Amino acid sequence: MHHANRRGSLFIVLAALFWSTGGLFIKSVSLDAFGISLWRSSLAAITLYILYRINFFGKRSNPSAQNGLDPIPSRKEWYSLRTVSTAMVYAALLILFVMATKLTTSANAIFLQYTAPIYVLFFDPIISRTKIKLADIIAVFITIAAMGLFFIGEFDTSSVLGNILALASGLCFAAYALLLKHEKTTEAMRWQSVIVGHVIIVIIMLFLFLTGNALAVPQNIGEAGKLLFLGIVQIGVAYAFFTKGIHHVRALDALLISMLEPVLNPVWVYLGIGETPGEYAIAGGAIILAVVIIRTWSEGRKTSIPIPMP
Repeated sequence: MHHANRRGSLFIVLAALFWSTGGLFIKSVSLDAFGISLWRSSLAAITLYILYRINFFGKRSNPSAQNGLDPIPSRKEWYSLRTVSTAMVYAALLILFVMATKLTTSANAIFLQYTAPIYVLFFDPIISRTKIKLADIIAVFITIAAMGLFFIGEFDTSSVLGNILALASGLCFAAYALLLKHEKTTEAMRWQSVIVGHVIIVIIMLFLFLTGNALAVPQNIGEAGKLLFLGIVQIGVAYAFFTKGIHHVRALDALLISMLEPVLNPVWVYLGIGETPGEYAIAGGAIILAVVIIRTWSEGRKTSIPIPMP
């Protein structure tokens, strides 16, 4: 695999690693899901903005850049339709996931959110006018089936609305990845969309807090520290890695690698509070890990081509 593709895959592996720590820390904080979202997104927006400025520090405008895209940010890009629409999709995927988690089991929410690669598998070729690859079909359905092993005996079909919201979150996750790979989306827009997305979430969560529908005050220093970690590292740094990584890999590969998140989540919970994953979960995790390793190091992916959209 091309060096840039491997580097991009490594960035997304790191993103999934940080995302996966969420379960352990969220379990040990007394705030409700909306209160946690308020803190996470506030801190993530600040963190990502700082990293965004560092990333573009010292760069100069180059109007003759490839595809005519300026590699450094402009103020107009913050308000562009592409940036705002991507930000709204990103905000929707996080809010829908929080709502789904409140209405159904955590197992249902994470499993249904990670149906995202299925949507990308079928929509990507339609948008880019290419054929679906057999290797992609096999990889997607093996990983989805393997993930199903995590939830044998746990999947709850009674929470219909929660399950629908979780599926919608997965659809938004797929749309977000495809929008990031739009051929006219600049690197700056990728950063801007995730920052604006968190600002949107903060505004919504502040409204819920002010109307008495969210518990947002940490109870002690320990909880405050955990919220700092969730905002700065688990979301902020993680999405910085994802934003950098998806520049070099296809949307489908980015989502398949991201499935390391539910694989690693029970590992952190086990190390933190001793909750042992079941045999089926271990088997499913091993299969997903194998698929990710094979695809990451495959020589079949030489380049990463942005998805042309009308």
